[in-house]
Amino acid sequence: MNQTGPAIKRFYKSVSVEKEGRSWTILLDEKSVRTPARSILRLPTEGLAKLLADEWEAQRDVIHPQNMPMTRLANVAHDHMGTAKAASAGELVRFAASDLLCFRVAEPLDLQELQAQKWDKWLDWTADIFGARLGVTTNLRTPSMPLAALENMRNTALEMHAFTLTPLVHVSAMLASAVLGFALVKGELDADEAFVLSRIEEDWQIGQWGEDEEAKIRADALLVSLRASVAFMRAAPVACS
Repeated sequence: MNQTGPAIKRFYKSVSVEKEGRSWTILLDEKSVRTPARSILRLPTEGLAKLLADEWEAQRDVIHPQNMPMTRLANVAHDHMGTAKAASAGELVRFAASDLLCFRVAEPLDLQELQAQKWDKWLDWTADIFGARLGVTTNLRTPSMPLAALENMRNTALEMHAFTLTPLVHVSAMLASAVLGFALVKGELDADEAFVLSRIEEDWQIGQWGEDEEAKIRADALLVSLRASVAFMRAAPVACS
């Protein structure tokens, strides 16, 4: 299925899940769903297979690939993450080195204080998990980052199952924060909480100046995508198989 192409007419009547060995597949009229690489899409947990099956069932007369975010994540995890794990772990380290939670405004002071109030606890949590606290700055210069913590993040990512690492990279990119991404994957935050934490400055500005309709549409779409990615993440195994 083209993941970004035009919608196509629904060509199947039934959607089901079938266990094959240690994995699960999705059947459309008894035929296995295949990835863009033409491999049978094999999923590591029954819960994940059911989530994707629900996505396929939700397509009515027409299949809209853009409305199937979990299927897109599964295809990436299945076809690419096996050979891209090191690169993906490195990408997470780069997100952490320029993490949203580390960049604070210099002024106004009430916004700076709000950022500290909402974000500092998560930098403290990161220090507990990864061994050192990430630096903070109030200018555009990247703060000093403890190499040991970044390396621990890399190693944690490398130990993850491909179907967990894929949504972790995705949500970290959406939120501009590896800290929030790891908090999501470890169950410390839900999608809505992480979304709010990623928008401290935007929501403060809305409180001052009002909300732009186009910006609201983009934010709403991001939240929908984030919720789907976190649901996918929670249904996937954490450790490597």
